[in-house]
Amino acid sequence: MIFKGINNQTVEFKITNYQFPEITDCEYDSNWLLVYLKVKSDYGNWETIDPSLLVRDLKDIIEWFEQLSNDIETDSDSLVFMEPNLEFELIKNQSDLKTVRIIFDLESRPQNANDDKEYYVDCEMDNAELKKVAKELKKELESFPERAIG
Repeated sequence: MIFKGINNQTVEFKITNYQFPEITDCEYDSNWLLVYLKVKSDYGNWETIDPSLLVRDLKDIIEWFEQLSNDIETDSDSLVFMEPNLEFELIKNQSDLKTVRIIFDLESRPQNANDDKEYYVDCEMDNAELKKVAKELKKELESFPERAIG
């Protein structure tokens, strides 16, 4: 799926596989997902693939976008994960328009990243667009069910 950012920035987000497809009986190793990112931003263009999210994390992202799309107050204005490669932050919340910042860190930044610089893309979305994001992320998740739940 593609997040459309302001100033024609884009973030292509795709789950390509489990990090360890052959391991099906370990709560963590069975559920790490390889996340492909193709970023076109004001900070440059880059592509990465890294085991950044667990299946549970992706479910949390979907729920967060669904809550935003329905004007339901979320538990947090930001989503941070065990692997701090990606973060989603609500930076502006109006009933008709929300701005979500996708922040890239560690392996999700460009290879020549400057450690003193923050890399992110801001996306302005109305409720219909937020619903579409949740729907497209659900579609990404369909092929990768949670395995070996503890």
